[in-house]
Amino acid sequence: RLFNQGLHALVCHRLAHRLWNNGRTGLAYYIQSTVSRQYSSDIHPAARFGSAIYLNAGSAGVVIGETAVVDHDVIIMQGVTLGGTGKERGDRHPKVSKRAILQQSCSVLGNIEIGEGAIITAKSIVTKPVPAYTKVSGVPAKFSEDVKQFEQYAIGNNNVGEGMENDQNIKQIAAIRELLRHQSVALLSEDLN
Repeated sequence: RLFNQGLHALVCHRLAHRLWNNGRTGLAYYIQSTVSRQYSSDIHPAARFGSAIYLNAGSAGVVIGETAVVDHDVIIMQGVTLGGTGKERGDRHPKVSKRAILQQSCSVLGNIEIGEGAIITAKSIVTKPVPAYTKVSGVPAKFSEDVKQFEQYAIGNNNVGEGMENDQNIKQIAAIRELLRHQSVALLSEDLN
């Protein structure tokens, strides 16, 4: 787990972010460039992250723009892009709320909000806000299903209801949440700033 490329990319990003906030932008950009080459994770030093983030950089890489905000307990799989549309200036990147899951190769574009516990399925392109605890998929992404039944489990209450204990989604969420609990390190649990 300590050899995970995503974990290394996040640690390096936190260093670059701290340098960026202290006016050392040249050094922050240098770290970003090095991390981009080494770990396939192009994360702008100004992007803000909460704690307990799971980032799977993998071979497809990750791109996260300057004004993007990723809240606590978010899962980001390989190939994800949190970018701008090219039509906006200033605050132009997505805001991802707590416990959201961004699956492989999805793109979230523009200054939009991804609600708490939302799931963006693989290879979807999202250009409109996504409500809390909903699943979207497709190009362009459309409402797929309500995942409200996962809400209690996502916030730590294991009593998700009768008949759901064999649900594959519940098992995947449980495994990833357990991994995040074990990977929480003081260095990585810095609050958004």
